Amino acid sequence: MTASIDAGLEPVKAVSRVELAFTRLRKIPSAYFAFWVVCLICLLAILSALGVPLSPYSFDQATDDLLVGPSLKHLMGTDELGRDLFARVIYGSRLSIAIGFVTAGVAFLLGTTYGAISGYCGGKIDTLLMRGVDIAYSLPDLLVMILVGVLVGKGTFGILFALGLVSWMGTARLVRAQLLQLKEEEFVEAAKASGQDGFTIVMKHLLPNAMGPIIVALTFTVPSAILSESTLSFIGLGLSAPECSWGTLASDGWRSLRSYPHLLGFPSLFIFMTVLSFNCLGDGLRDVLDPRTRLFKG
Repeated sequence: MTASIDAGLEPVKAVSRVELAFTRLRKIPSAYFAFWVVCLICLLAILSALGVPLSPYSFDQATDDLLVGPSLKHLMGTDELGRDLFARVIYGSRLSIAIGFVTAGVAFLLGTTYGAISGYCGGKIDTLLMRGVDIAYSLPDLLVMILVGVLVGKGTFGILFALGLVSWMGTARLVRAQLLQLKEEEFVEAAKASGQDGFTIVMKHLLPNAMGPIIVALTFTVPSAILSESTLSFIGLGLSAPECSWGTLASDGWRSLRSYPHLLGFPSLFIFMTVLSFNCLGDGLRDVLDPRTRLFKG
């Protein structure tokens, strides 16, 4: 009798968190579509960085077609030097996407470390560290980035330094709030009773359980960094030639908006699509990674 019952049972396939999250993401059409748009844009940036020819023209190749509009020969037209705008937009995706992800990485490392120390230690240490964040938050981000740009100078390092300086504070607050809540749970008390030190408890028990909100926050950090880089480029504190990003292309196109709108339109379109896609993806991930959501229950 027991053998017949066991024979009728099928083994349950274990599903990883990544597979479960992706399955849930597919149930949100806007976020699922945004996910593939983000993948496509990142793929273009990676292929461009690897030197894969995605256009018949190189990004700095001058042709005899000066300031022509979109055509079969030049899909997005050309600039005042005859350079193919499609090739330059694809080439510019390398730095724009890289700046976004590097800024998110800096925000993760600094913000997680700072917030974890503040949230786990608590008491006077928490108060002191959070007052420092409050003071930093009182300064306008744009003003800080302008000052850093003036002091450090133009270039990729200056942009990354400025963005990294203002991007980690929100992550720090988020991590602190998560750890203040999680450290009161029973599994943390059990870890302390077993003799584990604070570093092990934070790295092994607290941070893994707080990764959902952190990932969502970092998803919004990437488009914010791309927009900030574009803003700095517009005010003349962005990247310097021959470096090229969507922000510098849009800044150059702004000068001739009335006569040649395609020079501003296409770089701005890529910025818009990227920012919108990351924001939609972040909204979807918030629902996917939140264990309290009712969207996937039942």
